[in-house]
Amino acid sequence: CRLGCKVTVLEAFDPLGKDDPKHTSIVLEKLKSEGIQVLSRISITNVTRSKKSIQITLEENGKVRQIDGTHLLVAAGRRANVAGLNLEAAGIDYTKRGITVDKGLRTSNRKIYAIGDVAGGMQFTHVAGYHAGLVVKNILFRLPINAKTDHVPWVTYTDPELAHVGLSPAMAKEKNVDHKVLKWSFAENDRARAERATYGLITVVIQKNGKILGATITAPNAGELIQPWALAISSGLKIKAMIDQIVAYPTWGEVSRRVAITNYAQFPASAMVRRVISWLKVFG
Repeated sequence: CRLGCKVTVLEAFDPLGKDDPKHTSIVLEKLKSEGIQVLSRISITNVTRSKKSIQITLEENGKVRQIDGTHLLVAAGRRANVAGLNLEAAGIDYTKRGITVDKGLRTSNRKIYAIGDVAGGMQFTHVAGYHAGLVVKNILFRLPINAKTDHVPWVTYTDPELAHVGLSPAMAKEKNVDHKVLKWSFAENDRARAERATYGLITVVIQKNGKILGATITAPNAGELIQPWALAISSGLKIKAMIDQIVAYPTWGEVSRRVAITNYAQFPASAMVRRVISWLKVFG
């Protein structure tokens, strides 16, 4: 759209369906404001091409319609390509998702490891790098390894970016985890105000004892801002650690400390103390 093209996104399910709806709504509204049309829960029944255009026939809400365009980008994801490798001969188990591994990334053949996309887990380049580091540690130094995923961040590179690590509120609820949700709007961040990009949100999930379980950020540079939360989860830190840090002003990173402070804003019964905390949330 920014180059003068008309863009239509076709999605069979809900757009960004794995992420927090309150965050995806920010991204989708921003995309729509730039003229991008997003059609969700549709079924593509036919694709044809003529000399001048590409025609897509789709079904939406029981009605059939056609969309014409000059270019078609297919982003249907990927799966591990293990066909033809004759893994059975090596005694390696696999499924449609990829090669079956244990928590130490070993296959059913104990002498063989599988890492990255082919292991059937998260399909991210940084996960493949993480797996490689674990396997090298195990092979060279015989150290036990456990390929955990609760501290693995992922980023959707829209504008604004949407970054996530750990549990979302919905995931915590589904797992019956006794949790608390903290939120902070980028409209309260001075750097965001200065750059006229106040359409962001940070959501943090913690246990009642303060242990950090997850975080989701929608904002410019969200992929950078999520890193401290990934470190906090992998290190088992509590929310107080985010308050104790000294953050340069004015920076985007201040939102991490601001959202952490909200955890304590609900505790005091004294109205005066609550007013002081509210003041600290702004100026502290």
